[in-house]
Amino acid sequence: MQFSGTRKKHPGRPPKEMEGARSRMQKDIMEQLSFNGDLSDEQLQLLKDTLSQTLMKYNVEKEEKSQNKIAQDNNQLTEEFLETKRIENKSYNTLYNYGNEISKMFLVINKPVNDITTQDIRKYMDYRKQHDQLKAVSINNIRMYLMSFFKWCAIEEYIEKNPMDRIGVVKAEKKVIDTLTDEECEMIRCACDNERDLAIIDLLSSSGMRVSELTGLNRQDIDFEKGEVVVFGKGAKERVCFITGKAKVHLKWYLAQRTDNNPALFVTAKKPFTRLTKNGVEYILKNVAAKSNIPKLRLYPHKYRSTLATNMLNKGASAEQIQHILGHQDISTTISVYANMEKDTIKNAHHTYVS
Repeated sequence: MQFSGTRKKHPGRPPKEMEGARSRMQKDIMEQLSFNGDLSDEQLQLLKDTLSQTLMKYNVEKEEKSQNKIAQDNNQLTEEFLETKRIENKSYNTLYNYGNEISKMFLVINKPVNDITTQDIRKYMDYRKQHDQLKAVSINNIRMYLMSFFKWCAIEEYIEKNPMDRIGVVKAEKKVIDTLTDEECEMIRCACDNERDLAIIDLLSSSGMRVSELTGLNRQDIDFEKGEVVVFGKGAKERVCFITGKAKVHLKWYLAQRTDNNPALFVTAKKPFTRLTKNGVEYILKNVAAKSNIPKLRLYPHKYRSTLATNMLNKGASAEQIQHILGHQDISTTISVYANMEKDTIKNAHHTYVS
């Protein structure tokens, strides 16, 4: 894709002199009409009104065309950025988040990309925080998506100055990791009324894999003899996850009752038996939670990942071991997210070493 004009100045920017020229033209014509003695006062006023309405309509139409051109150029720029990220083999979810957040930003900040300022970005982030009632962690995610986009724009010379350079990291509040107790885990398992749902829960709880990794699995990825599963994590990086005997049993039973030829490990319950999606897994867990009789239970895939990591930490596993199990690229992610031990563990340590 190529834009018209030079890269340093993004196309579609309306000339700054245009509005002033129109205003002067209208003023000159009105002054000339005032000295025209061939028309009556009523005719002269009618002509003035008609001329004003026509010029106003002309300005509105020109402004609409200008705004449409800005939107088209911004959309084209966004697609070019996404093409670059696709070449870098970013995941579908990452590409979706990039496109979604950049499009929302352009919708609110309706300017050519080279005209967007740091103050525009700050106002936009504040708008998203107030209007969408987003938490600090979500605002910081938006910042990272926009940071990547504008950095690319600067490298490609679509912008002269990066408006994100002075946008700092958003400090997020630290929360206690939300996990499941042993009793809750068993009550959830007992609430499953089919082998597929039970196999999904046992696989999530025993492997610690991400829901995107689970939905991307095929039947051939399970090695029942070794109790291993090959998954592709973030950045298309391959790693091995491990499963328990419980998970192996229910996976075998689920696969044995399947009548379709879909290579996907998990499929929908009804024809045409398509691959289960992230939303599909979340819907299944929500329904199971409702049947479990656990009050106010919010069950989502990542809770099993958090529970596994916390249990490993509380039983003496090192941060490096947890890092490999979860597939974190940077160990600082593991330490910062899962270093909060359960209250009882900390209390027991206090009694052991202090009292």
